[in-house]
Amino acid sequence: MLINYNKQSFSHYSPYSFGKFSSILLCSAVLCLSGCDSWGEKSIAQICQDSPSLCNDLNPDAWCRSEKAEIIRHRFNHQIEATEKQNYDMLLKWEDYKVCIAKAAGIRHVKHREKEAGRMKGLLTAERELKRLAWKTKNAENPYLAYYHWSRFSDADARARFMRFAKDGSLYNDPALLVALASIQIKTDEEAARNTLYEALERVNNDNMVENAVFLSLSTLAIDQENVATAYLWAIVASHFNAPVDIPAYRQMAIASNVNTDEIESKAEEVIDDLQDGKFNAYRAGIHKL
Repeated sequence: MLINYNKQSFSHYSPYSFGKFSSILLCSAVLCLSGCDSWGEKSIAQICQDSPSLCNDLNPDAWCRSEKAEIIRHRFNHQIEATEKQNYDMLLKWEDYKVCIAKAAGIRHVKHREKEAGRMKGLLTAERELKRLAWKTKNAENPYLAYYHWSRFSDADARARFMRFAKDGSLYNDPALLVALASIQIKTDEEAARNTLYEALERVNNDNMVENAVFLSLSTLAIDQENVATAYLWAIVASHFNAPVDIPAYRQMAIASNVNTDEIESKAEEVIDDLQDGKFNAYRAGIHKL
């Protein structure tokens, strides 16, 4: 799911992902349209040759190659019936494809108008499939889909379902779901949101990482509490995971607040190592003492 974890618009990954829930939050391998894929799998080109109906309603040119390949692979793997989680995954893939192909469709070709038509066909397909899947999953009893319908359509019933999942503990198996929960909590209870984000981080490792905007959100929450040391720590962590953050500005703010920057920078490195090793614990890391 495409979620923006910044406090100002926390409710929309995007899934760690829950995509981008951003997840909540979690990266898929990029597939190519030609050549061999993972060992034992058909290539995308072979799938399209054997089953053209899985490919013909998408743009035929090279634009949006990885997004298109994700959709074709998903269609191929779930031709008979998809689970609710697989429907959620497909919604995110269609969203990614739509963003890409909408940009491509705006590029005009004086000599090759058929390319414009092909890309517009892909865009219309994406819009149709997003509407179809959204209607199909509107009342799904599934935490991923419940959050999807709340974050995309402000569906109050979906939010209520998601919060029931939170109450019964169903969200704790996936850090992305916890990040989604925090995106709701942050509007009314910043402390609860922070604790939920820490719970999410306790469930990640280098192969299963939340989106880097989560660390920016933790930094923002610390600034709100005028805790510059903690804000600087999470800014360093965010920068390590390639989030757009002005580290020199944070460092100057820390120096101006008489923060021991060497200590914070060392602790940030420890937090980064713990996150990558799947050993993070906010209390053990001593973040509450900053």
